Amino acid sequence: MTRIIVIGQLKTEFVKSGVKQYLKWLKKYENIKLIELPISGDLNKLPSKSIKDRDFEKIQKFFEDSYNIFLDERGKELDSIGFAEFYDKIKSRCGKKFLSFYVGGPLGHSEKVYDVADDMISLSKFTFTHEYAVLLILEQIFRSNKILNNESYHY
Repeated sequence: MTRIIVIGQLKTEFVKSGVKQYLKWLKKYENIKLIELPISGDLNKLPSKSIKDRDFEKIQKFFEDSYNIFLDERGKELDSIGFAEFYDKIKSRCGKKFLSFYVGGPLGHSEKVYDVADDMISLSKFTFTHEYAVLLILEQIFRSNKILNNESYHY
């Protein structure tokens, strides 16, 4: 099962609508679970490192029996075909119950993720909000399924 684990809630209506639509379309291919976790503290009162480290503690419970991929600006960049091949390879060969994509909150990930990540990918050289990152990774997973099933993915 593929999971998308995000620090922070999805609040923007058009993003929530897009996420809902992609989750609906993806049901044809696989079950995707979106897990939203609250940010660990007041962004205006606590140091960034403290919040990111607390967020890291929250996501640790998802590491077991999971291939853990962090979306991060330092990750490898893939085009859609490359991502489809990567996704297919990991899903079929990782031997884990879960394939988990982690989206950092507004402050990004704790530095601790670099020690535990099985893989890291970047969605772009641009920086995106956590909400957009969720929408973008869902779009790429959907596109990957279309590619892997030899279906048209241009609309």
